Parts: sequence; C-alpha cells; structure tokens
Amino acid sequence: MSREALREIIDKAVADYGYRLAVMWGPEDVIAMSDLSPEESEVLLSAIVPELKGLPDPVEPSDRPTVQRRLAEMASIGD
Repeated sequence: MSREALREIIDKAVADYGYRLAVMWGPEDVIAMSDLSPEESEVLLSAIVPELKGLPDPVEPSDRPTVQRRLAEMASIGD
C-alpha cells in the first residue's frame, strides 16, 4: 500500500503547487500522514523533494504525466 501512497504524493505534488509546497517544506508532516515505509520516506526526502524544488510553477498540464512518471521511476515505483 505504501508504494501507492508514495506515487499519490508524487502525482499530487506535480499537479498541485500548494501540495508541492507542503511536501517540499514539511515532508515530515506528509510522511506522518501517509503509509510510507522508512525506505520510501528516505527516497522522498533524499531524491523526490530535491526534484520537486527544481520543477517549474506550474508544471504544464501536458508535461505532468512525463514528470510524474520520471519521479516515480526515480523512486523505483514506476508503472
């Protein structure tokens, strides 16, 4: 289930800038409210959050699936 939770975090953070801010600046809160394993939490903190910080605001709707897929692959939770 936590793989789904991490994917949901990634997908929502790419699509919703407000949520992305919450993930970038309060990842511990997002982790506490999710079902992430310690390993997935580390991936979120060490790999995904830095990538989120480099995304444009907004990520264009046509670019979102590509960005979401790339981040999911970085987290080893690809489709």
